[in-house]
Amino acid sequence: MKAPENNCRGIGHPLVYAVATVMLGLSAYSEAAEWLVIPRLDLRETYTDNVRLGSGGSDFVTQINPGLLLNGTGRRFRLDAVYMMNNLIYAENSNLTRMRHQLNANATAELIEDFFFVDGRATISQQNTSLVGPQAIDNVNVTGNRADIRTFSVSPYIRHRFKDLASAEVRYSRNMVSSSANALRNSQGDSFLVGVNSGSAFNTLQWGANYSNQMIHFDRTGRTIELERSIANLRYMVTRQFALTATGGYERNSFISIRGNPSSPTWTAGFAWAPSQRTNIIANAGQRFFGDTYFVQANHRTRLTVWDVGYDENITTFNQQAMGGAGMGAGGSFSQLLAAQNPSLNPALIQQNSDALLGGGVFGSFFDPTNFLTNRLFLQRRLQASVAMNGSRNTVLLRGFNMTRQAYSPDDTDADLIGASNAALFANTRQTGGNALWSYRVSQLTRANLTFGYTRFTFLTTDRVDDLRLFRASVSRQLPQILPNLFSMLEYRHNNRSSNQPGGDYRENAVTASLNMSF
Repeated sequence: MKAPENNCRGIGHPLVYAVATVMLGLSAYSEAAEWLVIPRLDLRETYTDNVRLGSGGSDFVTQINPGLLLNGTGRRFRLDAVYMMNNLIYAENSNLTRMRHQLNANATAELIEDFFFVDGRATISQQNTSLVGPQAIDNVNVTGNRADIRTFSVSPYIRHRFKDLASAEVRYSRNMVSSSANALRNSQGDSFLVGVNSGSAFNTLQWGANYSNQMIHFDRTGRTIELERSIANLRYMVTRQFALTATGGYERNSFISIRGNPSSPTWTAGFAWAPSQRTNIIANAGQRFFGDTYFVQANHRTRLTVWDVGYDENITTFNQQAMGGAGMGAGGSFSQLLAAQNPSLNPALIQQNSDALLGGGVFGSFFDPTNFLTNRLFLQRRLQASVAMNGSRNTVLLRGFNMTRQAYSPDDTDADLIGASNAALFANTRQTGGNALWSYRVSQLTRANLTFGYTRFTFLTTDRVDDLRLFRASVSRQLPQILPNLFSMLEYRHNNRSSNQPGGDYRENAVTASLNMSF
């Protein structure tokens, strides 16, 4: 198997744009800002008995991962950035030694007070590219089914209030999504949004009108798709906490659809209910060109719990999904708990503590549906629910999800990416799963963690079904006598997949010892 290339050059493209955007936006306000700069170092040693997840072979893998956490807050800007250089050194298979970059940077600046703003974002991450390949949970396993995903976006916009009558926003966004998977068509998106919404003068009957136009350009093919929507909305306040909602308009989409006309009138009707500051529920149903459509978003928070339920469905692309982020993750729920209990703590430090206490980020096919690589447009329906509970000694995270994707573009759109024979396999898929994490505080400085994840991949156009299971047990301990923010961890994991297709099964056992520190 060919080893993955060293992707050192992959950081340059989005990072240069991100730094330029941040510097232009923040230079005028940096003197009055509060800056938090935290150098970080993560050292890991892993033994795995199946480094390739399928063809066997054991190895010792050393990781030396320097990084930086940067947070800047001023009167008219905010910047949050986390970067890590993931260096992987293989003892037995030295040809696999490589470097990966990981970045998550967000910035917003108010360039003209109460009028002109700029948002920016840049990310670099690695993910599994296909559902049929081995599903690695991090970069240690070398499977041939993992790629770098790089995203960048910049969005200037203006806002204006017409006293208490209405507010208006005009926004332009430019984004780029690229990958080290050569057959994925890198894409650029240009979107334009105009919205006018009623102000505080309209207490009982609120209104709005919004127009959006997005052009997504695909490299190599020269293909461009256009997604356009014109929507009016009404909200009638039955009480101060409960409102009836309705939307109506037209959407015009210019892409080759294998399931009928992609343009039609659209409408929804529903309600919004916020019985308290800790509880919020939004629900609606209606019609779009693909048929009935539904949306639900509900969350409830107490001092010791965070509850979330969501359902949405939309025609979308890999470009839009990559720019949208990962959704509700286990680490995110735990971060919300820490934020509720420590409202004065910096959000960047909250995320750092969350990752350290949970033994690192909790990502991958076992904890969220996989945003597998595709050049097609698809109808995605996603249901997810989570609850995080934190007691004096116990923290429990429970999550479940169900996501289906139905292709709306022809099979040959993905022929170069996944092969003509597999194109139909990915035309209609379902990912169903759940995961649980239990963290027990043994002492003020020590935690024991248990994690179980399960996901079923169902390929609805064939009879293929894959079941993935992950078990992790770890002990993490803070070592303040050495450094105030030094965490050690010892972890065992068992990762396996069973498939009803020949050659689809694999098993892995791995042990990792790590030190995570910040200075």
